[in-house]
Amino acid sequence: MAQAREILKAKRRAKRKQYWRRVIIVAVLVIAVLVLGGWYLWNMPFFALTQITVIGAEKIPLERLTATVENNLAGRYLGLFSRRVNWFYPREIILQSLRQQFPELTAVRVTNPTLGTLRVEVAERRPTALWCEENERCYFIDQTGLIYASAPLFSNFPLVTFTGPTLPIPIGSRPLPISDFDFLRDLEANINQQLQANADLAHQVIEAVALAEPVDYVFAVRSVRQQSNRWQLLVARQVPITTTVSRLTSALASPAFLADYHSATTSLESIDVRFDRKVFYKFR
Repeated sequence: MAQAREILKAKRRAKRKQYWRRVIIVAVLVIAVLVLGGWYLWNMPFFALTQITVIGAEKIPLERLTATVENNLAGRYLGLFSRRVNWFYPREIILQSLRQQFPELTAVRVTNPTLGTLRVEVAERRPTALWCEENERCYFIDQTGLIYASAPLFSNFPLVTFTGPTLPIPIGSRPLPISDFDFLRDLEANINQQLQANADLAHQVIEAVALAEPVDYVFAVRSVRQQSNRWQLLVARQVPITTTVSRLTSALASPAFLADYHSATTSLESIDVRFDRKVFYKFR
């Protein structure tokens, strides 16, 4: 009897092993079919991204932007599934790559509006000033004070030039905090406004600003009528804009300054408004 029971147990174990073996085989076959079927469907040309449309680029060549997107669509996930497929393309990788390779872009948007089409919308930064090093290498600065691209040398100074620390500052960084940059641009605008309000200096504009450590700003002013006619305005760094403008307004309206300005045989060299009770000016 005992031997018969052992034989029955052995048969039951064998059947269970055979059952689970069949289950495993069926499961493997089902998984294989699903993987192969999914691989086939995923890589069908019908689901592939066949058209890349770039919108909004003005100065950056479309070929460069398109090539960057193409490079990120190349290859396969896990070596099996194409990255160039609707809905499952590497959107975040494309966004990150475009932002890193093109600091000139202030906004990037990637969408898949229709089957087979990848739409890339970009917005480029607008230059508001130049940042120049001592070696005369210059960069474009946007409205937030960000250095975003190299700039050529200009002969007619189309933008205000800022100069500061001698250490090179890489593209994609800010030489000044945003608040300091905004302050300087507001100060520049107010000074230009005061110059335009003065009949004798209405044709003169700020062409450059030197950040002379530790406390001073030096504004270089030139005449739009006579390029060689230039002078400097010295401003204390920590003084409020209203105070600086008030000092400059008083100086430009001073009878003593106007008399010297009209009678001088040499051109104006500098006006210094860094001090509380006195304004200094000098002719060459």
